[in-house]
Amino acid sequence: MRVIILVLLAACYVAMSGTSVTAAGNADAATGLIAEKCTSCHEVPGYKARWERADLNAPGFAEIAKNLDVYTPARVRAFLQKPHWPMAQFILSPGDIDNILAFIERLR
Repeated sequence: MRVIILVLLAACYVAMSGTSVTAAGNADAATGLIAEKCTSCHEVPGYKARWERADLNAPGFAEIAKNLDVYTPARVRAFLQKPHWPMAQFILSPGDIDNILAFIERLR
């Protein structure tokens, strides 16, 4: 029983530490998705909002990239896996999330 608990704790530590969370992502593959879906709420360096950005207090991608204490890759992944308003209109695939995480990592 003790071994099982230790294995589960180790797995949780690895999942939460952010190690290899972005390894599978391709930052370049995220550019179209980011331009189409993210810029209406989030400021993204190098991108112009498609229309007037909604005033939702959504953090910019540069802020997310720089504030690793708050926006760990594991937390960002968990957040993106669930639809949230106004993002509820679409659901990101695991590959899309990997690519967005790689894009954010590149901003660091």
